Amino acid sequence: MASMTGGAARTMATSGLFVPTYQGLSAVDFVRSAPAAGTACYPFTAAGRLPFYRARNAIYHLFAALVAQNPRLTVLAPDYNSGNEILAIRAAGARIEYCPVDGQMQLDPDTVERLCALHKPDLLYVIHYIGWPQPMPALLDICRRRSVVMVEDCALSLLSDTSEGPLGSFGDWSVFCLYKTLPLPNGALLVQNRAKLETLERLQLRQTGSASVLGRTAELLVQRIRGRASRVGAALQIVKRGMGRAAGALEVRRANVGDIGFALDEVDLAMSGVSARLLERLDFGDIRRRRVDNYRLLDSLLAPTVPRVFSELPDGVCPLFFPILVRDKAAAARMLQHRGVDALEFWNESMESGREMGPHALFLRKHVLELPIHQDLGPRHLAHIAEEVSALSPGLVA
Repeated sequence: MASMTGGAARTMATSGLFVPTYQGLSAVDFVRSAPAAGTACYPFTAAGRLPFYRARNAIYHLFAALVAQNPRLTVLAPDYNSGNEILAIRAAGARIEYCPVDGQMQLDPDTVERLCALHKPDLLYVIHYIGWPQPMPALLDICRRRSVVMVEDCALSLLSDTSEGPLGSFGDWSVFCLYKTLPLPNGALLVQNRAKLETLERLQLRQTGSASVLGRTAELLVQRIRGRASRVGAALQIVKRGMGRAAGALEVRRANVGDIGFALDEVDLAMSGVSARLLERLDFGDIRRRRVDNYRLLDSLLAPTVPRVFSELPDGVCPLFFPILVRDKAAAARMLQHRGVDALEFWNESMESGREMGPHALFLRKHVLELPIHQDLGPRHLAHIAEEVSALSPGLVA
């Protein structure tokens, strides 16, 4: 990778800005009043919702229950995935066949139909990427005609809506990862939209250790400070890392969020009480509005030469990130991080052999870089992102 230029170094030194990947927490979040009655939205209003520590845990328990009913359960899943859901589905004992996505992360209904005829799956696993909906009317029609049940993976699409209804409300079951969009140390929801599985209703979960919850809560508090006063936040981050190393030396067991992998000994963890209390105080409508406004502002500020994954932001979408295409993702991410923009390399690797992926999934894994647009950011953060992305070496832009 080319070294950071003197101009870039001067930009970082003079701006003093740090743009974190995810939203952070403030002390006010713990004491603010709950939003007015009637402002709650799906999935928090769903009658069949079950809380978990992480989405992969919910996926495992759902598929374990389905495999108990049908030991030969076959799943048709997209070839573009994080890997955690695939590990969880396989650990539960299901068989997986793959369906390709296109360059805009969309499933093609005709291809889904053809692969349903070929593999005769029992279940269609649908992933809504970064808030953008899949073609649900066509996919639901296929499932109805072929007696295939559907699971919607909304880990990246909390608070997104369509003219037909909110994402996650169409399938027989849906899964949400809350802490990707909301300022929570952990938390996921499994929603049973149709018939409820008795084994899920009887499931007994245990609380995770305080080290996991307090450690992640501290990270979110520091992240919030760094986004507003980067030097103070950076100093606190050093203290936080020292505490983490001390906990490691004492062999304190922590269940991390945001990592890649699957551990059977952690599937029975419950959402923490801290996350449950914070959820009662969040204004979901305001969070969605801020994310939409930030996405549109960044889109207007980025140079036209920066390749976007999506050409527009449809009504109802609550974007998780702003995805762009870069030639060298690792180098671009490192360069932006040097300049105070904590961009995210999105889904670099497959958890399978790699042969299951079509050309579009391979391309997306190699070139998609995600820029932060979360609710903690203001116009100066977005202007800083746009300036630094536009200044990337032409060799790093796709």
